[in-house]
Amino acid sequence: MSASRKRLLRAIYRQIAILGAPFMLTSAGRTRFREFFDDRIIELFRDDIEAFVRDYPEVWSEEQTLRHLIEHRSSICRFGDGELKLMVGERHKSFQDVNPALNARLEQVLGSDEPNILIGIHPVRDYDGLGRIWQKFIIRIGREVLALLDGQRSYPSMGAFRVLPDESEAALVERVQLIKQVWQGRKVLLVVGENSRFTFEEELFNNATSVDFLYAPAKNAFAEYDDIIARISEYDPAEYLIMPVLGPTATVLAYDLAQRGYQAIDFGQMPGTFRRAKRKLFGDENHPLPALRTTEPSA
Repeated sequence: MSASRKRLLRAIYRQIAILGAPFMLTSAGRTRFREFFDDRIIELFRDDIEAFVRDYPEVWSEEQTLRHLIEHRSSICRFGDGELKLMVGERHKSFQDVNPALNARLEQVLGSDEPNILIGIHPVRDYDGLGRIWQKFIIRIGREVLALLDGQRSYPSMGAFRVLPDESEAALVERVQLIKQVWQGRKVLLVVGENSRFTFEEELFNNATSVDFLYAPAKNAFAEYDDIIARISEYDPAEYLIMPVLGPTATVLAYDLAQRGYQAIDFGQMPGTFRRAKRKLFGDENHPLPALRTTEPSA
């Protein structure tokens, strides 16, 4: 089928989904109605999605990425779907409007090759592992995204803190214990959006020497970038691990902080992922994991 015909059918399916969903009587019914047409679109473009997977750069495993961060005290800047959307001109959910200055910085960071600054990208490894969100993302802007990446480069995984195993308690505990080694016995500064959805999980940080918070705007944080980095600079880089959670702004921030001698981890919403994994495993996102308890941080 020609590309133009597929685009036409996609437009028709989307319009039917938009116009028809409100007539479904329940929220679950509306979701199923939309997903039915999403699945038709995805199957229509399956060849294009599989071609994207074949052309996508090699990505390290999450464990390999974490071990590199621990062993080398590297920093990491993460490029997920939100950052890539911005770079091709799409809005980043509700967190960040398209900003030419931010895009220019994101392009600089993505193309950088500093030995102690990891540039993490989304782990695309096979068609079945993509999930509906990334399948739709590829249909819409996949070719533009591939043009941003170096197909000959091997990238760390941006999912190091975002992809958690949820098939068993043992697997979840093992991964989280590895993640916690990043800040074992360290002073941590979390740079988070004020009144954002970030949740502090004591189980994750009970092995840190201390955890401080620095608050910034939850939306369009890049507008106050100079002020944010000036306030962070009051913390000693020899003492503090800096962990920004500010969407695309955190990607650039981690890079600039690393250039100033900090170890900076573009952290993302890892605590939320942790809670969801526990909810799936135990039916309770507050379920305690005794294996993650510690009496005092180790130096």
